[in-house]
Amino acid sequence: MSQITIFGLALLAVPVFARFARVPTGTRKIYHLIGLAGLLFLLGETTRIVAETIGLIGTIQPLIGYVVAMLAFVGVAVGTVWLSAYYVLHLKDA
Repeated sequence: MSQITIFGLALLAVPVFARFARVPTGTRKIYHLIGLAGLLFLLGETTRIVAETIGLIGTIQPLIGYVVAMLAFVGVAVGTVWLSAYYVLHLKDA
């Protein structure tokens, strides 16, 4: 497994751990954004693997890989900043 696959699986597990930690439903939606970024990383890795087999996907794989990586990065970055701001603003709730 590549590092991106492991990272995508780890991000995908974030909402599950948030649910086990009994994070409130409103806040859990932010954790789902990070999980979505994990799905996007896995989509990019799957596209890379399939591109070796299917020629049509191989021609557009660099574009798909770039777009998916940017969306995943934005998802992780926005989710992290959003959660950080939420917990700083709600210090007494934690």
